[in-house]
This record gives sequence, structure tokens and C-alpha cells, in this order.
Amino acid sequence: MGYYINIQKAIDYIENNLDENIRIEDIAKVAGYSVPHFYRVFAPLVGCSVKEYVRKRKLSNAMYDLATSTRSVTEIAFEYGYGSHEAFTRTFKLAYGESPSSFRKSQAEQYLFERINLLSSNNKNGRVILKPEIICKGEKLLLGIERKINQGDNIKLGLLSKVKNEFMEMIGGIENRVNTELYYSAYDYNVKDINKGNNEIKYTYFYGVEVSEYNDISKGMVKKVIPKAKYAIFNYDITNNTLNGEILNRPVYDYIDGVWLPNSGLELSELSDYEVVNQNENFIDYYISIK
Repeated sequence: MGYYINIQKAIDYIENNLDENIRIEDIAKVAGYSVPHFYRVFAPLVGCSVKEYVRKRKLSNAMYDLATSTRSVTEIAFEYGYGSHEAFTRTFKLAYGESPSSFRKSQAEQYLFERINLLSSNNKNGRVILKPEIICKGEKLLLGIERKINQGDNIKLGLLSKVKNEFMEMIGGIENRVNTELYYSAYDYNVKDINKGNNEIKYTYFYGVEVSEYNDISKGMVKKVIPKAKYAIFNYDITNNTLNGEILNRPVYDYIDGVWLPNSGLELSELSDYEVVNQNENFIDYYISIK
């Protein structure tokens, strides 16, 4: 484990200094290796050279800032160590095929290159630790109904199914629906409650559909705007009971919260987690909001 621990120290140093002009000599020193030895061991463990890792992380963070903030392109360029607007634009265009300004205007969704954690295991105590894709997901305008839920009551009484059935009886009056095959579930809860018992967990449950704009809203329905944010994506195949292609032996959220999250090196954000249900194809995409 020595190499993994030392290279992880180097990765942590990089992460803490992404807004600086990082020198390879300084990174190697943190790991405790000479520069040639550091080069030799970094790439096989991480999957790319140290220079490439730094470049990808800076660009990924810059892209996320472009998508979710109103700061100028120049300000973002300087924050991540680019000497000029032009240098940042050239590098960004080579990586993503368009300029930072065009990307911001297009509202394109891009997969992010997230921090690597070498100390998380792909297989821990016989349990596979999945590595979901991380995406900067665009804003969604949803329309539906929401109810306060106690998880213990939900398990006993099937409250979420009742909310869904209630919504289906109201769906006829919805205008401007985006996709007639997709339904959205969203959960708003206190992330600090994640390890509480079922009877103590309370949250607001939303079930509805995506719309292109809000016009006349039927009585009893509510608007819900899912902001542009960072999500880990899990795909559940209902027919085959697989999550991201792996056989699942427990409920999806038990795996995500109890196995994946503690081993991921990531943190939940305060934004809504949500599910996209394709009833025709028996798939559910889980979007887990992370920082």
C-alpha cells in the first residue's frame, strides 16, 4: 500500500493547489520520491501522467464553474493558473471542441473528471465499489406533487407508490411536457440524517414530469426547479436487477448510501437527489447530488 498512500498524498496536494502554478518538483517531494521515480509510479496507478492529471482537473473545475457561475471567462482562467484568456481558451477548445464562451452559451452537459481516490477499493469485503460517471447536469423544470414522508411509514405502508398513483390521476392537465416516457422523483432531506434509523428519517418527496415552461398549473401541483449541479449517475436495470451493470443484492439507496458513498471520497450536497424513471424500458437513472 506504500505507493498508493504516497501517490494519494501527491493527489491531495494537487487538489489543494489547483488554483496555483503547481511545480512537478513540489508534488514529487510531497510523495517522497525523486522526480523521475515519481513520474514512473504516478501514471500506472492513476491512469495518466501527472501533467495530464493536473490539466484535466483544472479544466474540469473550470468547466463546472463556467456552467454554474456568472463569473467571467477571464476570472476563471486566472483562478486555475492560466496566464491569459487566450491560453485558457486554446486549452479548453482542444479538450472539449469549443471555446469556454460557446460552451457557456450552449448549456451543454459534460462529464467531469473528478478527483481520484487511490485508497478507495473496487472490491471491499466482497462488495463491489462502483465508480459512477460524474456529470454537470443542466437545469430541469419539473411539475408534479410533493408530500412529507416518514421513511418508516413508507416501508410499512408504501407511501411513495400512493403518491405516484395520486399524481397519475392528475397528469391529464399538464401542458408543455418534455418527454412522455419519463417521470421524475426527487427527495429533499437533511444529509446529516443519512445514518439515522428509518423511523427518524423524514423528507419531502416529489413526483412529476419535466416541462419546457410553466403556464397554467393545475390545482394541487407544485413547481420544482432542479438547478444545474454536479451528480453521480447510477443506472438501475429493473428487469435484470443490476446497478451500473453489477448484480444488486440490496435496495439501491442502501448500496449508494451504505457502500458506495463511504468509499467514494465524495460528499453529498444539500441539493435534491432525483430519479428519472423510464417505464417503457424498465430503467431508472439515479442522480446523486455531490459537492
